[in-house]
Amino acid sequence: MKNVLIISYEFPPIIGGAGVYAHDLAIGLVKNGHKVSLLTYSTPNNRQFLADFGKKYQVACYTIPARKIIHFYLLYLKFKEILKQASFDTIIFSDGRSKKMGALFQSSLKGILGRSVSILHGNEKNSFFEKPSLALRLFGMQKRMLNFFLQQKKIIVVSEAELSIWQQTPLKNQLHLIRHGIDTDIFQPRTTAEVTVLKAQLGIDKERPVLLSASRIVKEKGQEVVLESLDKILQSVPDLLFVIVGNGDHLPQLEQMVAARGLQKHVVFAGGVSRDVLSTYLAVCDLFILPSQFYESFGLVYLEAAACGKAAIAGNRGGTNEAVVNDVTGYLVDPLSREAIADKVINVLQNKPLRERLQTNALKRATAEFSNMRMAERIINF
Repeated sequence: MKNVLIISYEFPPIIGGAGVYAHDLAIGLVKNGHKVSLLTYSTPNNRQFLADFGKKYQVACYTIPARKIIHFYLLYLKFKEILKQASFDTIIFSDGRSKKMGALFQSSLKGILGRSVSILHGNEKNSFFEKPSLALRLFGMQKRMLNFFLQQKKIIVVSEAELSIWQQTPLKNQLHLIRHGIDTDIFQPRTTAEVTVLKAQLGIDKERPVLLSASRIVKEKGQEVVLESLDKILQSVPDLLFVIVGNGDHLPQLEQMVAARGLQKHVVFAGGVSRDVLSTYLAVCDLFILPSQFYESFGLVYLEAAACGKAAIAGNRGGTNEAVVNDVTGYLVDPLSREAIADKVINVLQNKPLRERLQTNALKRATAEFSNMRMAERIINF
């Protein structure tokens, strides 16, 4: 058994890749018999979630208050306090804020950095090195972050696409490719009878086709383009219900679009939800869609959909082709093409043999190749 500390300011119930990664990694480590502690932030909105999570999985949850500007310093102070209380075999810096904290205060962390690991999720090269904010430049973040990474035991990348980005950097000898893993206790297929019950609980008619999207709601994630594609989709699938899960800065604009286009009967905003509730929405949907315009490093949510037995439509940028295999587990499309998005949605929803083939392939691949227990063990034992 190893004693592991995960540092991730971002953590569920907020939907975000780095936080979800930390959540599923913690569960995988616990299932493998390791002792896990978590350092994150606390607000009235997530306090009960963290308490329930800690109790269910026997994870010691340490928190700081959510404070802008000074949160790096608060994170550092709590980190130092935890280090006085316990010795850790491995310390994992998961999200961007945790790595910034490590870089800023690395001079006082030298004794533990050789036992630490950073996870690169996709935007670090751009935000830390190529296009850092003015504040980060003033703090000399590029040099600090590089020195921080070089002192660590290893750097984990989550996809081949991400690996190729970093191989031409001074970090090339520290890089290890370990793909995301899924918690199949949460994300799993349901029977037809179970889906009928879940639809009834959500107030959805059992015969109504459901298109689902789940992520942070920002313009580049593509929910807006799907909404703009609905007019064409509804001509072929007139009773379609499009469920959008998540919160974000772009939500008010999407709500205005729905009202302006008269789509209230066809679009539901479910808000931010827990992992268990997200699994319920995935269970009742007929197709998952997230045509992200970002250069995604991987795309865990597509695999979560696959683990629930659902095909996915994704944007054809970055590492999404490692999460969605085109015409095998779903489709990769131009994320700006409303025509392409509409055509694929209509084709999958109207062609039951095609949909069932994609769903079967997606489930087989997700369960065979992507386990959070396997991911967790490789990270601490590589």
